[in-house]
Amino acid sequence: MLDYLILCLTVYPIILYIYSNVRGERLNYVEKIIAVVTFVVVAYSWFYFIVGNFIVLILLSYFKNRELPVSLHVFYGVFPWLVEGVFRRLTAFFFLPIIGLNYIDIDRNNFVFVTVELVSLIIYIGLVKMSKFNFQAFIEMVSVRKLKVFLIITDISMVLFYVAMEFLTGMEFQGGVSTLYYREWLVVIYFAFFILMLFYMNRSYQNRLEKEIANAREQELRYLSAYSKKVEGLYEELRAFRHDYANILVSLKEGIDRKDIGMIQKVYESVLEDLSDFIQSSKFNIGRLANIEDDAIKSLLSAKFLEAEANHIEVDLEVKEKIGAPDIPLLDYIRLLAILCDNAIEAALEAENPAITIACFYQDDDYVLIVDNTTKEEQVPIDLIYQKDYSSKGYGRGIGLTTIHQMMRKYPNLTVETDSVAHHFCQTIRIKNTLN
Repeated sequence: MLDYLILCLTVYPIILYIYSNVRGERLNYVEKIIAVVTFVVVAYSWFYFIVGNFIVLILLSYFKNRELPVSLHVFYGVFPWLVEGVFRRLTAFFFLPIIGLNYIDIDRNNFVFVTVELVSLIIYIGLVKMSKFNFQAFIEMVSVRKLKVFLIITDISMVLFYVAMEFLTGMEFQGGVSTLYYREWLVVIYFAFFILMLFYMNRSYQNRLEKEIANAREQELRYLSAYSKKVEGLYEELRAFRHDYANILVSLKEGIDRKDIGMIQKVYESVLEDLSDFIQSSKFNIGRLANIEDDAIKSLLSAKFLEAEANHIEVDLEVKEKIGAPDIPLLDYIRLLAILCDNAIEAALEAENPAITIACFYQDDDYVLIVDNTTKEEQVPIDLIYQKDYSSKGYGRGIGLTTIHQMMRKYPNLTVETDSVAHHFCQTIRIKNTLN
């Protein structure tokens, strides 16, 4: 009984730690209780019930986020058990003999057992840190067909390896058949596969990230070019306005000199009212982007401004003070900003009065972004917008807002407030400065 208690207090916390690590968030108390109870039941059940250890973790992952592909849930559920099993056996088969012990001593001595488990955990943590692998990147990786297939192959191999190792262990300890030689080779082969898998997935993700950055830079140059042309066009309009303004002043002076109120009134009604509309035109809002210090953010907002303007959407930009980039990776912020702007533009197009307001400012040292757009519906159902295939434009259209929800899970300092009322849909992004 004492031996089993030590096993529970050592192995199960390690399994749940690795599971939390790859899933990217801590388990709540209910999840921990469900997992541990299942582990205990499986431990006292028939051999073939060991798959229950996987199934409970797979189900916990599934009910936590049903939008993820099945292959990813399977990976989350099997990976912790595989890591514990491989590294425990690696330590027992090859490191214990160096200090005069062997793998059988794990079952005979609780201190050796606990030490081996802790060493296994240290090896796992060390390898992950050395490879700089980000398990949360799996969510983005599986969108690539090649990597999705590789992940499925990895899932199958993990299940087969785990079951084979447990079966061979049972044959030796229960059936008296020596299987040590086969188990040692299986551990070596799979350990090598595990290392290659980490580095392959990591390298693939880095390559994809580098490609995205290169594409983003090219797009940034195109956006900045369009922004420059727009500013040049506004400058030419202002030059023409200055010329017209000089002529208007001459006309007004002539009316004043003659004390001809009718002439002054005619000049005002025919020219000055139109000039007032020209001066207050929303197209001059683009000049406020000068307060945005980051060129990538500035270029994207200018592109979305021009796109909205081309679609006859009234745009109001509010960037009244100098503002830099938020405290999350720039590429992810650009992706988030693009999603919000694209959704706002497409939703506003269907509204009776198409209009968008974009505001960037600091509040209590937090970076705040507000994107507000008019909508066809009087009120968008807030409880549905983060579901798969749903956006502020309706089901199965445009870019789903689930990406934003994933970023909230990825970055704890990022929060999103959503409101919809009176034909307006508003999202407020608040990003805390983690350096403070």
